[in-house]
Amino acid sequence: MNGPTMFGNGLSHHGALLVGYLLALIVWDRIARRQPNLWPASDAPGFAHPWRELGYCALGIIAVIGAGQLYTRHWLLPTNDTTATQPLEAINQLLIFSPLLAVPLIRRQGFRSMWLPMHRVWQRVLIGLVISLIAMLAFVNLRAGAERWIDVVRDVYHPQNLGNFVQVLCEDVAIAIVFVRMRAAIGLLWSIMLVAVLFAAAHIPAMLSTGASLNEILDLAMDAGLGIVVLYFLQRSSDVWWFWLLHFAMDMMQFYAIPR
Repeated sequence: MNGPTMFGNGLSHHGALLVGYLLALIVWDRIARRQPNLWPASDAPGFAHPWRELGYCALGIIAVIGAGQLYTRHWLLPTNDTTATQPLEAINQLLIFSPLLAVPLIRRQGFRSMWLPMHRVWQRVLIGLVISLIAMLAFVNLRAGAERWIDVVRDVYHPQNLGNFVQVLCEDVAIAIVFVRMRAAIGLLWSIMLVAVLFAAAHIPAMLSTGASLNEILDLAMDAGLGIVVLYFLQRSSDVWWFWLLHFAMDMMQFYAIPR
C-alpha cells in the first residue's frame, strides 16, 4: 500500500480520477499530433434526417433499459462472480446493449458512425492500453492509501473483469452512436454538453437506490465537467478503440485502487 503522496494526504477519488484522465488525454493529444495517420481528420457523418435517427436511437435506448431489467431479474444467461462465468457475463452485456448497437447496422450507416474505424485497430488499442497504464500510475500516486501500481494493473486486467471490459466498450459505442446523431441535429457544442450531462445524470437512480449521500450526488457535477472535456477529445479522434482501455481502467479504480 502506498503512503502519503506528493499532495500530503492525497487527493479524493474524484480528484485523482480527474488528474488521471486529464494526463491521459494530454498524452493522447501529443501522440495524435505526431501520428496523424492513426486519427486522420475527417468530416463528421451526415444524415438526411438526423432527428429521425435520434428517434431510432431513443427506441434503442428504451430497449436497452428493458434488457437491463431482464438482467437484474436474472432472466438472461446465468452468471456469478467467478472467472469461469465471465464469458457469459460478456455475452449478457452484448445482449443488453444490442438494441442500440444494432441501430447503425440496421440503418446501414457503417462503423464510422459508431466511432469504430477499422484501419490499424490494433495500434490504436495498444496506444489506449499504454495510456491507461499511465493514467493508473498517476491515480495510485495521487490517491493516498491506494494499492501499488503493479498490483492494481494485475487486478484490473484480470479475466474476472471480462464482463466489465465488454460493458465499457458497449457503453462507449452507445455514447458514440447517440453523440454522432445528436451532433448532426443540434451541433457540436450543444451535443458535447448535453451528452456529458445526460451520462452523469444517468447514474443518479442507481446512486439513490444504494443510499448515496448528497456529496456523492454533487460529485456528478464534476463527472459532467470531466465528460465535457473527454467528449471534446473523443470527438476529435472519432475513435472508441483507444479510449475504451482508458475508460475501463479508470472505472476499475473504484474497486482496486481505493484505500484499504
